[in-house]
Amino acid sequence: MPIVGDLLQRPTYEILHTIGEGNVGICRLARHDIFDRDVVQKTISLLSVPDGVAREPHLLKEARHKHLIEVWDAQWEPDPQFRGLDAVTFICDYYPGGSVYDALMDGHGFGLADAMRICGQVLDALEYLHQDRAYVHRDVKPGNVLLDQSRENAVLADLGSAGKIDTRTGTAPDYGGTPLYLAPEAKSTGHVTLRSDLYSLGVTTIEMLAGRFPYEQIQFSEVDTRLAAGKRAMTDRWYTFPPHVPPNVRKFVSSLVRVEPARRPDTARSALRKLNGLQYVDWRRVSGTDLLGEWVGTWPPTKIPARRRRYRVQAIEVARGRHAGRVQVTAEWQKPGSPWRSIRRLTSYTDAGDAKALAEFFRQVESLAQASPA
Repeated sequence: MPIVGDLLQRPTYEILHTIGEGNVGICRLARHDIFDRDVVQKTISLLSVPDGVAREPHLLKEARHKHLIEVWDAQWEPDPQFRGLDAVTFICDYYPGGSVYDALMDGHGFGLADAMRICGQVLDALEYLHQDRAYVHRDVKPGNVLLDQSRENAVLADLGSAGKIDTRTGTAPDYGGTPLYLAPEAKSTGHVTLRSDLYSLGVTTIEMLAGRFPYEQIQFSEVDTRLAAGKRAMTDRWYTFPPHVPPNVRKFVSSLVRVEPARRPDTARSALRKLNGLQYVDWRRVSGTDLLGEWVGTWPPTKIPARRRRYRVQAIEVARGRHAGRVQVTAEWQKPGSPWRSIRRLTSYTDAGDAKALAEFFRQVESLAQASPA
């Protein structure tokens, strides 16, 4: 008897559980029965993005880049739950590291090099999306940057809200977007540009460097008012950096979140070029909160572990003695395979809460590290 292949007798995907749900969409973890691998089914309503690329699923299938999520399959959604919402379901790879948002909510601390690597990978994806596909993403945010198991590498996801760039004006309509990450010009002009995506990535990078925003304390009515006036979503203090972030990194990330679009890098490629030219001690917090704790950094920036020295900074509140109530800041260094050695001449005492003094201490350690022979 000949094999007839025009009918699938059962679904190819086994739904495991829901991993995310919102007002206009839902994400489910599923198992592909034939390929025996986990995938994500994301169903979204198209009503909020009337010009979104999700209305033409074949365009998403054609978008191929190592740092863009790959769309396996798509179908118009027949589920009664989404009746009237003009919904579509996409099948994409599952990323076990979750999103940057998930990592932040888990308390994961991104090292400096990890945060900048992820930023660079998203810039690479945006360059492809902007220049090769002529689309602006319109919703770059921590929840749309997905991570591998190590949480050191990323892909940019949720391309369904991407909008086509008008080649005459260089803009796309302001549909979609997430208020905290929305560029100041979006609501005040009704349009976004390539630089709007760079702004959103800059805010995402600040969160990777400084820790998550206090979402539960944010007054979103104030956010909406600020955006309508062409301002950033939050006051300036939220766009600052912790003491261990060096000046060249601060300057680069700050350039992405300028209020005026013309003061941001003109393309993702130019931003990526600047990022790749940065050198810095790769600090990572290993314990503590705020301005107290321990940080470990490595220098020089080489892929050969045997050539990297480690530096440790500790900021500890003094409990007794003449420095009681102040913070003792110490530094140590270590060659691979050797014990830690104190850098006694740098030991200092600062006032509690003095971020500027702690930042200056980090700069002294960095200067010493970078002056040492490789």
